[in-house]
Amino acid sequence: MRLVLSVCFALGGFCAQDSNLYAQPASGCKLASQTVILPCTEVANLNGLVIPSNFFKEACNGGAVLSVTTKTSDTGASYADVKGIIRSVDPDAPNIEWEILLPMKWNGRSLQLGGGANNGSIPNVHGTSAFGSVKPIDAGYVVYGDDSGHQSSSSMDASFASNEESLNNYIRQHLIKAHDVMRYVVNHFYGQEPVFNYFAGCSTGGREALECATTYGKYYDGVFCSQPASNYVLARLWGAVLSQAVYKNFDADTYPHSDGYIDEETLKGIQQDAISLYDKWDGIEDGIVCNIFAARNNRDNFLNIIRKKYHLTDAQMNTIDVYANGFCLEYAMKNGMKTYKGCSALEGGAMDLGSSEVPREPLDTRYNVHHGDRADGIFKYFFTKDPTWKLIEHDYFHPDENLYRILMDASARYDANSPDFDDFISHGGKLILFSGWMDMSMSPWQLIDQYKGYVDKYGQKTTDSFCKFYIMPDATHGWGVTMDYMSWLDQWCTTGNYPQETLYATMRRTHGQMPMAEYPGWVKYIGGDPMSGTSYQIIKQTNE
Repeated sequence: MRLVLSVCFALGGFCAQDSNLYAQPASGCKLASQTVILPCTEVANLNGLVIPSNFFKEACNGGAVLSVTTKTSDTGASYADVKGIIRSVDPDAPNIEWEILLPMKWNGRSLQLGGGANNGSIPNVHGTSAFGSVKPIDAGYVVYGDDSGHQSSSSMDASFASNEESLNNYIRQHLIKAHDVMRYVVNHFYGQEPVFNYFAGCSTGGREALECATTYGKYYDGVFCSQPASNYVLARLWGAVLSQAVYKNFDADTYPHSDGYIDEETLKGIQQDAISLYDKWDGIEDGIVCNIFAARNNRDNFLNIIRKKYHLTDAQMNTIDVYANGFCLEYAMKNGMKTYKGCSALEGGAMDLGSSEVPREPLDTRYNVHHGDRADGIFKYFFTKDPTWKLIEHDYFHPDENLYRILMDASARYDANSPDFDDFISHGGKLILFSGWMDMSMSPWQLIDQYKGYVDKYGQKTTDSFCKFYIMPDATHGWGVTMDYMSWLDQWCTTGNYPQETLYATMRRTHGQMPMAEYPGWVKYIGGDPMSGTSYQIIKQTNE
């Protein structure tokens, strides 16, 4: 529950609270880095703690602490590592397993970490989160996460979705259930709930981040959302359409070849050709393509170059087209969207079609199209509930009545691209939205369209007041840059003012800095030490 901040005491940073009210942060409340709150009970007293079922906002059979261990991080931060469960209502559904880290010197904030792919395991709460530069536990955060309501050794496993409670937990309910557990445990250990509740996630965790800011918007104060799998059904359709482009001609008995397949060496050559061509268009040759808009406008010319150089067939060119441009349907999802934009496949992104032209059953990302693997499992267990579903054999552009109904139901249930942030905005919630130009799993161009939906609903001024949207060069899916987004988010939530100075990210390729490029902008080198962020400026793109 969101806390009202009325009086902040210098000692410990404790803030008075009223769990029945919601309010904007009070001016003068201390930043996380300036706040120290000490435990009010011994670590051992957490053992066996029971969380009653009536404390949860979503149905469950309560929760319990199963183990407590005192640990010390590499930097010397002491904390309690608490693990436990949330019991399912359905006896056939697995419990939710969770983990919470409680620092001995607490900054008054909680940070919930999102998962990845189909989850099935607890995220690494001890380390840095995706794109983060600081371990949250070292900065004094209560850090927690959960396995989304099932346990699996493979994050690609989708079979858990055959159980309805397990599936509902995965879709969104596990988020608020884990949040409630955290509140109960934290209050027991420190004698108060968090002053600010934050969430950070990438990919599936990014989709979860948007659920926190929309479905559960009144309970979260700050959200870092990166590369979200939010246009869920269209993204999985993209995997299906890409798989068809590659494998549709394959027949094990009569034609054991995939006309749309492109071998890994050729794909690496295309990637390197693009980097070699576009690298210098931002003023410096450093292996990083920054002027993405100019590169994208040169696509037709580049396509002609690579077609001739690599003797690409029409089928192979069609595969590249799906990767680079996506697709457009004649019908719309429940959210009104019918187009899925492609990725930077022709601007230096790494296309992944697997090492084999033979489609496995089920598709296997170790050999086959990466996106096909994920789409295959999702269609089998999430959408159709039919483990025998053949992903490549169906017409997604002209679906029959049954497939159309399946897609509409799936869109209504799984998509997390709602532009409704009313609850989040009303109590001062802040969102940092992030993508990378070289993300080849979740299209940055698709996220741009989603962001424009926020602007359409709220207007640019209001959108700017609660959402900052960055797209950075060389950032791939969950990799490529690091930044101190938690400090930025905390300052914004605590004071109501976003940092006014130029913000920088560290580039993993060069280990140098670049300024954060807020959309619509790109980073240009203007001279000086290429490792220094001040040697670059952000160019605002007036047209895409």
